[in-house]
Amino acid sequence: MSIWHRITVDKKHNKLFGVCAGIANAFGYSRMAVRVTTVIGLLFAPIITLTVYATAAVLLPTRQQVVA
Repeated sequence: MSIWHRITVDKKHNKLFGVCAGIANAFGYSRMAVRVTTVIGLLFAPIITLTVYATAAVLLPTRQQVVA
């Protein structure tokens, strides 16, 4: 299974929608590092960051929906 199939929304560790927590789990980063990177992205490229985040929040499956 490729890495792109392991990215999910993590509802257990979410702050807003769980997108950053899901990305952190899939790639092995800390949740705080991904969240800080997202905030920096919001400061320098808000439209792109918001668009990608909102799209991910809508399209990514939750952890329970993923079949391993």
